[in-house]
Amino acid sequence: MKVASIFDHKGEFFRVLHETGRSQTAVMTITSGRDAGPEEVHEGDQIIYIVEGQAAVRVDGKEHRAGQGSLLTIPAGTRHHVRNPGATPLFFLTVYAPPEY
Repeated sequence: MKVASIFDHKGEFFRVLHETGRSQTAVMTITSGRDAGPEEVHEGDQIIYIVEGQAAVRVDGKEHRAGQGSLLTIPAGTRHHVRNPGATPLFFLTVYAPPEY
């Protein structure tokens, strides 16, 4: 087992921290006014935990706002997009099951 400090990677756009045959964890930082890239769909579930900042997460065309301490689960096959509408960086942990990247 490997222990990782997510804060060691704060400020990096995307970093995979752990991976097994069934899941993968990563952290992501999105600067103010930016997004995570184009809308996407994953074959597996994606779980997002907001560590710092504000997120606007569009899931199947409906936007949800989430702040520090919020948890979102995006089911497999669901179109989604993450952006930072706030004035400070958005920093979050994400879990993919199965691994995506």
